Amino acid sequence: MANRQSQRRSYIRYAGLGTAAVVLLALAVWVLLYEYQARKVVDWLLDRPIPVAVPELERTSAWKTDQQAFHAMEAALYGAFMNLQVTPDRIRDTAPPAATATGRWRSLERRIIVSSAYSLTECNLEIARAVVRAGGKVSRAEERTRTGELLLEITFDGDVTHRLNIIRDPAVHRKTGRLAVVIAYTDGEQRGVVEKMSEFTRPLTFALFPWAGGANEMAAELTRGDHEAMALLPVQPASDAAGLPRRRSVSSTHSELTNRRVVEDALSTLPEARGVLRYPAGRMENEAEVLAPVLDELGKRNLYYLDNPGGSGGSGGPGGSNGPGRPGGPEDRGWGSGRLRAWGVLDPVYNPVIISMNLDRASLSALDDTRAVVIADARPHTVQVLMDRMRYLEIRGIEFVRVSDLVDN
Repeated sequence: MANRQSQRRSYIRYAGLGTAAVVLLALAVWVLLYEYQARKVVDWLLDRPIPVAVPELERTSAWKTDQQAFHAMEAALYGAFMNLQVTPDRIRDTAPPAATATGRWRSLERRIIVSSAYSLTECNLEIARAVVRAGGKVSRAEERTRTGELLLEITFDGDVTHRLNIIRDPAVHRKTGRLAVVIAYTDGEQRGVVEKMSEFTRPLTFALFPWAGGANEMAAELTRGDHEAMALLPVQPASDAAGLPRRRSVSSTHSELTNRRVVEDALSTLPEARGVLRYPAGRMENEAEVLAPVLDELGKRNLYYLDNPGGSGGSGGPGGSNGPGRPGGPEDRGWGSGRLRAWGVLDPVYNPVIISMNLDRASLSALDDTRAVVIADARPHTVQVLMDRMRYLEIRGIEFVRVSDLVDN
């Protein structure tokens, strides 16, 4: 009996050892044959962190050149579409750019709907101007005789980047807006700039400091054409009280009679003025009470009052320190028809790029609200930006007017 039990235990032991040997041998073979899978199992069991390689895409020089050309043309076309009042919902990509077998990129095909108020010639010229300024070229322009569609092929360095299909739709409304540009003149050093701007064929409004040398003669010259003059009226916030002459400023420290006489003196010194522009920006205590004689005197003379919302303009300029003005229409209904609020200052930072960006923003505000007023100093960069941009903003739907034109209508 004892021998039989001993033999059974031996069989079980040998069977267990044999099974273990077979399992270990199979595991060894599996590890040898499938090392990667085995490592994944071990990593999973031990919860080891696994480094993830960041693959580097092989991008050829031709691929990069195509991408640079495409983005340059996209930026140029965006500006042209803005001037043609093309909203994103009227742009549809019919064939997106795709990589070819050679590593180059296939051109983008795009369908664009514009208002029928724009002729195909205007669309062609506006897009071509933007593309050429970006270094590209309209290599092909065709018009379909039956549908009246305009087909444009745009190239950059000989490669076609865009194929555009321009369609005019009578149902698309073209917005228009009127924009009045006010140029502030405060001292004789700016006289040359003002004289250059007086040659503009589009109407401007010049805000002249009444007591500056030669302001009266300059106003008489400016008003012989389509331009108009207004008076720069110092309205003194408490923080700037030390920077302005008290006897020529409307101030909360003055009596009502004194403030009225300041306005009378300014208007008698500058009889051609159609209104006044408040400067610098800022608010004072009892503002409504202080401005009451000013508005009353202007009302008697049927003149307008333009409030300056501010900006960070330079010392002595029309800007102040309260940030840009609110966008929107210039007139505040609660103030009466003769009191206006400007959209903002074009050159709070004296930089051509900033001035151009602010002019763009103001034009879009004028299109949304049908009108806007902007203020700028009489400085060379401002002149150059206005000379370059005004004719293109007219394509966008902007009509340049005088401030009095916004009051009269």
